[in-house]
Amino acid sequence: MRNRVKELRFVKASELTPCADNWRLHPKRQRDLMKNVLQTIGYADALIARETEDGDLALIDGHLRADVSPDVEVPVLIVDLNAREAKELLLVHDPIGAMAERDDEALSRLLENFEATNETLERFIEKEFNIDFKNDDAESFQEPKPVAIPNLFQIIVECEDETEQRECFEELTRSGRKCRVVNL
Repeated sequence: MRNRVKELRFVKASELTPCADNWRLHPKRQRDLMKNVLQTIGYADALIARETEDGDLALIDGHLRADVSPDVEVPVLIVDLNAREAKELLLVHDPIGAMAERDDEALSRLLENFEATNETLERFIEKEFNIDFKNDDAESFQEPKPVAIPNLFQIIVECEDETEQRECFEELTRSGRKCRVVNL
């Protein structure tokens, strides 16, 4: 396997060129959570960019992080990829990561005696992993219950508020999905 990383460079985020082919959208809730993590923990991962023919750094991965912290010098892995290879990485990088499966035993150990650094992250972790930090029971982590999916193949998306619901609806309709808004 080839190592395509040329260097690690610290660059002001606003100086990075967003990829015109970036297909990911970042709704307000995700943007707010990312800002919170970056303000609380800081940068612990590098963005990925390639150097263009005119010397610009074109982002491949890390658009949201760069966007929410434009005045920060961020860590950027400079990779030796041409434009076609960058597009290919852009298409597969996040989807391959999303294929990871959950190890409930390891997750339970990780969550044992865990304390979030702030209330926003605590609420996110509680919702994401179906736990209650206020419950002292070490076994408060619960396996999600199976969901019966009707023959219409519908999904109900829970949103924090009306703004997030609107953003989600708009994102799905832009992608060609047939949607309707329902309040339960």
